[in-house]
Amino acid sequence: MIFLKSIQKNKKHSLYFSLLLCTLLCTALFFLLSCLTGCKTATNTASDAGTLYASDPGPDDSENVSAYNTDIDTSRLIVGTDPTYKPFEFMKDGKINGFDIDIVNEIAERMGKEIEIITLKWDGTYSIPEDLSLDMVISAIPISPDKENIIDFSDPYFTMEYMLVTLVDTEIKIKENIKGKSVGILDIEKGNLAEDYMLDYRIEGYSDITTMENDLKNKNIDGILISLPIGVNLITGNTGIYKVLEVVKSNRDFAIVFREGSPLREEVNDILEEIKGDGTYNEIYDKWFNYNL
Repeated sequence: MIFLKSIQKNKKHSLYFSLLLCTLLCTALFFLLSCLTGCKTATNTASDAGTLYASDPGPDDSENVSAYNTDIDTSRLIVGTDPTYKPFEFMKDGKINGFDIDIVNEIAERMGKEIEIITLKWDGTYSIPEDLSLDMVISAIPISPDKENIIDFSDPYFTMEYMLVTLVDTEIKIKENIKGKSVGILDIEKGNLAEDYMLDYRIEGYSDITTMENDLKNKNIDGILISLPIGVNLITGNTGIYKVLEVVKSNRDFAIVFREGSPLREEVNDILEEIKGDGTYNEIYDKWFNYNL
């Protein structure tokens, strides 16, 4: 009888010990899981912080734009460009050259910053790539009012000009001689010049520049209106064949592009005004658009 009571007592002690052990194990497991969850949360937070750039706000987070405005690299100016439009920006000997590049280098120098230029593909969407931490983009970008709700434009730094060109071997000596005569222009560029100006000539539209140049050479038309970059290449590459009667400004202005709300816009505008006022702009312009009239 005493033996049975001893066994029952031992069973009670064993059951109590098992329950105590189970409670301790559950408590330890809960504590371990809590620690692991906390570490994971901290790791994710740190990882997210490393991938969010103040200069690259998310498309649906307006608060990030404010962060971009206040977190500007004071030592570097990071600029994007699409180097496919000579003489504005193009590759030569593995380096990016051009009018735009000289302009932005001057801007960086006056800011007291080093410059880093990143190549990109620029298209009509006017979207600054979200995966690039860029301060600005310069790439012969025409100002488009309907894009001002997604990006900011600087003041115009270049207005596209057009050359009125004819042959050297012709009776046309001055621009007044060509009024009322046939003048070729690319169809896509007709809207870039004032309508009143175009009324002075019998305009012939062309879909490609080569056909238009050939018609001028063959005297099927009396002159052509071509954009300054193309005209400079045409004149300098064909000495003694063509002559420029006039250079006329268009309504097509180019500007530097910023992410919406960038505080750099005002500073860049001030510098553009400075370089235009002190003669630096003209020096850069003549370097890339000089031709002998």
